[in-house]
Amino acid sequence: MDTPPSSPVAPFPQLPVPPISRGWAIAGGFAMILLGFIALGDQFVSTAAVATFIGVILMFGCSFQLIKVFTMQGWKNHLWFSIVALAYGVAGYVFIAHPFKAAIAFTLFLGWAILIGGIFRAFLAFKLRHHKGAAWILFSAAISVILGGLIISQWPATGLYMLGLFLGVELIFAGVGWLGLGLSNSKQA
Repeated sequence: MDTPPSSPVAPFPQLPVPPISRGWAIAGGFAMILLGFIALGDQFVSTAAVATFIGVILMFGCSFQLIKVFTMQGWKNHLWFSIVALAYGVAGYVFIAHPFKAAIAFTLFLGWAILIGGIFRAFLAFKLRHHKGAAWILFSAAISVILGGLIISQWPATGLYMLGLFLGVELIFAGVGWLGLGLSNSKQA
């Protein structure tokens, strides 16, 4: 008995593509680019804003952990969630009350994370050296090592502007992406 040919199964299900509003994408792109340049214009204020925002997020985390303390049973769970809530609360307070000190400390951590990530990516590039395009991984690793090294070597001064710089660059690139999407979408959705 002949069986009908089966259709190939896609490894991932196809998700419906949401419609893109050309006008909103373009307006959002321009707004993000403008905000990015404003952030780059005063990196000290942008750094303070980012640090304060991180502090607010940590305080929300503290609140949720405290809620968890009162909804859990067993003293071990209470103790663990209380310690986590205390850590979130202290970190959130430091980021809100002393945004530049927190930004300086966070920037050192960020510099080391970028440097170490670049070193591991360099090892990965050498492991994949027989694959086509592995040089791109090595290139990105070298950029990360250089960037991480620059952040660490200029620390603590980098802590006063680095978060604002990253915020500005991120907003500009995200805005360019939305602007490009809006301009390439020919029909209004």
